[in-house]
Amino acid sequence: MYTPFFRKGGRCFRASPAFNIKPDKKRRFDNSLIISVRLCPFNHAQVIICKALSKKLRPFPTTFWLTCPHLIKLAGTVESQGGVHELEEYLKNKNLFHEWHRYNFLHQVIRLNLIEKNLKAFMKKYRSKIFRGLIRGGIGGIKYGEDLKIINVKCLHLQVASCLGLGFHPGKEWLEAKGLCSDCGRGLCSIINKK
Repeated sequence: MYTPFFRKGGRCFRASPAFNIKPDKKRRFDNSLIISVRLCPFNHAQVIICKALSKKLRPFPTTFWLTCPHLIKLAGTVESQGGVHELEEYLKNKNLFHEWHRYNFLHQVIRLNLIEKNLKAFMKKYRSKIFRGLIRGGIGGIKYGEDLKIINVKCLHLQVASCLGLGFHPGKEWLEAKGLCSDCGRGLCSIINKK
């Protein structure tokens, strides 16, 4: 069984079999990828930790998947108002280039450690191109490159999920200012799940 190793803010991830995760219907998701769950204060799944490879050995570079309906909607709204570019500019203006690259590298390390040893060996030997692509990407598989003067942010949903999943993010101050690192404040999932 998976042992929780992401602990921040007093909430830890719990093993997923006890939870019935229903991500947003508009976003495709394979429930067999779930390793563990981070709960909000109302005991609803807020973020899930995902396997790096599906049962069919298809790469899945998104380690942290946002499942909170409130945060999904809010991230979409902020993103539609230019939030991705704003976050990139925030990181650049605060001169967080090295922090951004280290954060993406951390996602590589986590993703690699979520692949079982025997599966890593198989992928290296028989599916090396897929394996290299999977372990080289940063948050959500984004190619962040070696140029430390470039910051590419992909999708605010990924940034929020990663921030909540790890408990930190180079742009956490910006994310918090937009209300993206909190919960709904009233257990909206309870209402939604009863419908």
